[in-house]
This record gives sequence, C-alpha cells and structure tokens, in this order.
Amino acid sequence: MSMTRRQFMGSGAAVVWGLGQASRAVAPVSRCIVLDLGEHCSLRESVAGYRSAFAGTNRIPRPSLIVPAALEVQPPAMRAILSCLHAGGTVVLESGAAFTDERRFVAHRGSLRDHLQVHIEPPVDLWPRRTPYIDFTWPHPAKLRDFSRVVPLERRGHAAEIIASIDGLPVAIKRRSRQGTLIFLGSPLGPGLWAGDADAKRWLGDALLAPPHERQAGSSRPGDHEGGQSAQDGPGCQGDQEAGAVRAYGPERMDVRRDCQPEGA
Repeated sequence: MSMTRRQFMGSGAAVVWGLGQASRAVAPVSRCIVLDLGEHCSLRESVAGYRSAFAGTNRIPRPSLIVPAALEVQPPAMRAILSCLHAGGTVVLESGAAFTDERRFVAHRGSLRDHLQVHIEPPVDLWPRRTPYIDFTWPHPAKLRDFSRVVPLERRGHAAEIIASIDGLPVAIKRRSRQGTLIFLGSPLGPGLWAGDADAKRWLGDALLAPPHERQAGSSRPGDHEGGQSAQDGPGCQGDQEAGAVRAYGPERMDVRRDCQPEGA
C-alpha cells in the first residue's frame, strides 16, 4: 500500500537502509530531506551544498526529498523516493553519473529507466566552450553554471517537461509522478550551492516552492505523466516503516555509514 502525506510526514519523510539494520531515531526537523547515498554518491560537495542551502530554513510547503549526485539508486533509496512521490511531495534527483565509470553509469541508467521511467544518454563533455551555463526555463528563466560534463535525456519523446538545456541537449525535466513531482537534473547543482552561488540557491528555493505540477507557459511537453507501478512500490514502503527503517533527517543530512548502525555499535 502507498503512503499518505500524513504518514510520510509522520515518519519523518526519509530515509533508509543499513543492510537490514535498524537506524537510530532522530526527531523531525524539516520538510526538506537531503538523502546521502554514501558510496553511491559521486560528488561529496553536492551533498554539502544542498545541506547548506537549507540551513536555518523551514519554509518548504510540502514534503521534499533531494538526492544529490546519485549513481546507482538501490532499492531502499528508491522506496524512499517513491514514498515521497506518493505523499504528494517533490523529489529532486540529481545525477552523478557524468563523473563515474561505464559500469556505474549503466546501473544508474537502468534504475532510472525501470523505476522512474527516466531515460538518459551517456555523459557529454561540454568544455571548452564560451558560455559555461545551463539554460533553465522553469521555475523562472536562469543561467546556472555547468560543471564540464552533463547527463542528457534521451532525444526520444518524454512524457515530461524539459526545464533546462545546453547546446540543444535536454538536461533537466520535471513531471508529475504518482501524486508528487519528480525533478531530474542531469547537470549537478549541488557544487554551485556549496560554492555559495546565489542564483543556484534561488532556483532551488523557487523550484521547491512552486505549486505542484505547475507548467511553464507555452510548454509543448506536459509534465502530467503518471509513472507506472514498480516492483519496489507500495508494500516495500510499509515494510520499511514496520521495521523502523524510515526516520527523519532534515538539513542535518542522513549519512548511511553514520546513521544506519544498530544501537550500541
């Protein structure tokens, strides 16, 4: 069964896994969760960047889950993503596959395709180029710095709204997924946040504050696609709750290695 928004917020809206070990309970502190994938995150500065962006704020109007610089998204993390979407929340999934090897890219592409119906192409080198910026059209027009490589979306039709591109390549999409909103970033935003980029912080804040399923004017790619049910959907979320594996973590990011150890370890 899927989680309601009340259940999602009551459980703390997050997180994860410890190879069958229960995590320590932490009191809820925010509606915005930064999910640290540990060894499955390719850019540690991205985790730090998102964490710093929300320090001292509690104005996010709905459950939000941010997954920085993701490589392979393993089943427990995918269940957290699906739970947030079922609760009507927003998930920002930032790809880290531009900075990894082919084996990990293939695993990353497979998990996105099979569970979230997001189809990506191999990473593309951008530099050298004259204008090192990604062009965003939603939630407001913005030029945000690129980081030399991107993971573009496949050129075939996506049932989603393209919200950013570079040199004609779509690199970010937004779409309705279940009851929530999924935002996929093929160019990392976290390092810019870590460096104090005010434009990047403004873009992220506006994206999480935007009304659910809002479309940009004149968009030819509607973001109202409902993702299909996956093998990890529904009952897996309930099972994790019963096992005590879903805990609350806010700007104090969840760290698998630190927080998923049994008591007394």
